[in-house]
Amino acid sequence: MILLRHGRSTLNDAGCYQGSSDHSQLTDKGRVASWQVGHYLRDCPIHHLYTSPLQRSQQTVQELLPQLKQLRWQSPITLELLREIDLPTWEGLRYEEVKTRFPDAYHCWQTNPEQFAMERKREEAENQTTSNSLIYPVQEVYQRAKAFWMTTLPKHPGETLLVVSHGSTIQALVNTALGVPMEQHHCMQQTHSGLTVIDFSAPVLGTGHLHLLNLTTPIGERLPKLKAGNQGLRLMILPCQPDIKPDHWLAEFVQGQPIAACVVEDHPCCHPNQHSLLAHHPETVTLSVGRADFLHQWQRSLEQSLSQMPSSKLITVVAVCHQAHAESFLQGVMGRRLPLMPNAFTILHYPSTGIRPILQTLNSKPVPIKR
Repeated sequence: MILLRHGRSTLNDAGCYQGSSDHSQLTDKGRVASWQVGHYLRDCPIHHLYTSPLQRSQQTVQELLPQLKQLRWQSPITLELLREIDLPTWEGLRYEEVKTRFPDAYHCWQTNPEQFAMERKREEAENQTTSNSLIYPVQEVYQRAKAFWMTTLPKHPGETLLVVSHGSTIQALVNTALGVPMEQHHCMQQTHSGLTVIDFSAPVLGTGHLHLLNLTTPIGERLPKLKAGNQGLRLMILPCQPDIKPDHWLAEFVQGQPIAACVVEDHPCCHPNQHSLLAHHPETVTLSVGRADFLHQWQRSLEQSLSQMPSSKLITVVAVCHQAHAESFLQGVMGRRLPLMPNAFTILHYPSTGIRPILQTLNSKPVPIKR
C-alpha cells in the first residue's frame, strides 16, 4: 500500500482548516509536487489507484496518473471512505483563530483526539432522527479507515495499490493498519505530497508493516516541514550496520541544516557514518558515548531539557548508532517495533514539554529530483 497525501492547496496556503469541505484547489506548487511524485513512481508496478472524491485529491491524481506506466490507461477508483475528516465548525477558519475561539476543543483535539466532539452542520442536524447534534470526527474517520481496509484488502492479494487521500485520513489508515490506537492520532506526520508505504502479509487489520513514512525527498524537501512549529528539539536518527559503508549523500542531505550536536555510539560501524555526515559541519559538537542505551538515558532527561529551552527556538541533534539500538529506542518512544533501514534517516520532533513526540519521517533517503 502506497499512501499519498494530496498536494498543497489554496486553503493550506491561507492557513485554514479544510476538513471535508471541497472549496480549495491545488496551488501551482501542489500541482508541481504531484507531478514530481508521479515521476518518482513512474516505474513502480502499481495495479490500482484509489482516491478521495474531494477535488484537491482528484487534481493530485490528474497530475501524477499520466506518468504511471502501468496505470496510464486505467481509471482511478473514487471512494467516499477516503474523504478527509469532518470538521464542520472549523472549516475555513485560520489555525490561530481556532486556537483562540475554541481553546478547550482545540486542546482536546491535540491531547485526547478520541474524545474530540463537534457540532454537526445545521442542515445535517435538522435531518437527524436522533437528538444527538454532536459528531466525533476522529472516531468517525477511523471507522471509515477500517471499512476501507476491510473492503479493499481481500480484493487485491499480491498487488500494489496507490491511495491518494488527506492528512487525517491517511493517519487513520496508517494507525488502523498497524494496530495503533486513535489516542495516538497526532504522533506521526503526514506532509503534503508525502509518501508512506505499508505492507500486509495477510488482509487483516493490525497486521501491517510500516516500511516508509512521509517521504518528501521526491519533491525536493530533504527534511519534512515541522507541523507543530519551529521550536523544541528535532532528533535525527541515523542507524548503522557493520557491513554497510557510509553513503556519499549523507553530507549533502544535511547541508545547510544547523546541527547543534551529534551523539555517536562508540561502535566501529558508527564513526565512519558520523565523519561522512558532518563533512560540511565542522562547527558541530560531537560526543562519543560507550553505552548502547544512551538514547534511552537521554529520553529520561528530555522533559527537563525542553522546559529550559526558549519556546521559539529549534535545536537539531543527530544520533548515530547501531541499527538494533536505534530500533529499540524508537520502540520505546512509539510503543511498537518499527523496522529501520541502515543509512536512512528517521526523524522525531519534540515540540515542547507535555506533548508527545511526533515521528516526522521513517527511513528517508534522497532521490533524484525531476524539475
